[in-house]
Amino acid sequence: MANNIAFQPMGKTVKVAVNGAANTQSNVYTITSDSPVNQYFISNADVNSAVYVWINPTNTFNVALPDNGPTYVLSIPPYAYKVFTGPQVSPTGSVYARIIGDAANASVYITPGEGL
Repeated sequence: MANNIAFQPMGKTVKVAVNGAANTQSNVYTITSDSPVNQYFISNADVNSAVYVWINPTNTFNVALPDNGPTYVLSIPPYAYKVFTGPQVSPTGSVYARIIGDAANASVYITPGEGL
């Protein structure tokens, strides 16, 4: 359940990266947590380019840029962070993340937890 408190990390941070050209999907990355949570602190350290993130309960999915038509992605502006509510993750149940970026070598950092 989402909490109306300052964000509290409740799991290890995962770097999700694209090592290649712009508009290329990353590999699928696994995220777990120390306790059941369903919020994610996602940060984009790139100062010039946005990234698009999707967190999914299954490990087979695609991400695409929204300018190619509607798609399930969350936009993270350049050099910004956001907290999103998504599928629940726990020590016994993983979720999976994949990104696509406007620039080459895009990456984000995702930390599971609770709070704003």
